[in-house]
Amino acid sequence: MRKVSTLILYILLISSISACAKNNSATLRSGTYTLQDVERDVPDDFTITIYDDGTFQCYETPISSFIRMGHYSIEKDILTLKEDAGGCSGDINRYRILNDRLSFIHNGSANYHFVPLEEGASLVWTSDVP
Repeated sequence: MRKVSTLILYILLISSISACAKNNSATLRSGTYTLQDVERDVPDDFTITIYDDGTFQCYETPISSFIRMGHYSIEKDILTLKEDAGGCSGDINRYRILNDRLSFIHNGSANYHFVPLEEGASLVWTSDVP
């Protein structure tokens, strides 16, 4: 009986370790994330909208009609946005996912034209997908 109990404990331990290994990606909430930039006083201009179908839109500023669009991927806690349309096709920008906040990663990112972001610039989830 003791051997059976020990065997069951080992199986449960291995199952829980296996489940932890599979669940190593952060979850990303779909919706609109807005740049929180008190110093520049432009908190509502720069937005990224994440859709459930794996696509995104990025709107930098009202002085431009250009909207960045593409697909995203998630590896562990890193969100990678890759543009697939327009003049910036192929540009990649990366963010660390921190619950309902995205933190810009400068290293490996193309950055943006009108509103270049600093390392750690924070975008906060503000609304569901319109």
